[in-house]
Amino acid sequence: MRAIRYGRRYKPAPGMSLLDLVIALAIAAILLGLAVPSYHRHVQRADRADAIRRLLAAAGCQERLRASEGHYDTTRCADNEGNAYTIRFIPPDEPETRIFSVIASPNDPDSGDSCGSLQLDHSGHRSISESGGSLAACWGGR
Repeated sequence: MRAIRYGRRYKPAPGMSLLDLVIALAIAAILLGLAVPSYHRHVQRADRADAIRRLLAAAGCQERLRASEGHYDTTRCADNEGNAYTIRFIPPDEPETRIFSVIASPNDPDSGDSCGSLQLDHSGHRSISESGGSLAACWGGR
């Protein structure tokens, strides 16, 4: 800051200098650099938790169909309303089957998610498509 002489004393001039502004911007940039990756991981975990919820709901729907009709029906129970993951069944579009697998595939495969696709089959076996992720971490302890 520039000092102004008033009589015998020096008092700082009001306002910010350019150096003060640069320091404030540098601090804001550092904080933003730390916050954005953390926020991105949080959004990925939230999207994955929603995909797991939808996988479990689809598998539960299939089990209810089997209990009432005696077989699975992969033409029903897939909920794909505007989400980060797409739900699909294997075998696809099979009205009467004895087995099924339901898969949640990310709509953006380049998102950097270490889990990839999540899969759940008729026996309750869970898996992930990427080898870099941990099954327990990707499924959130479920």
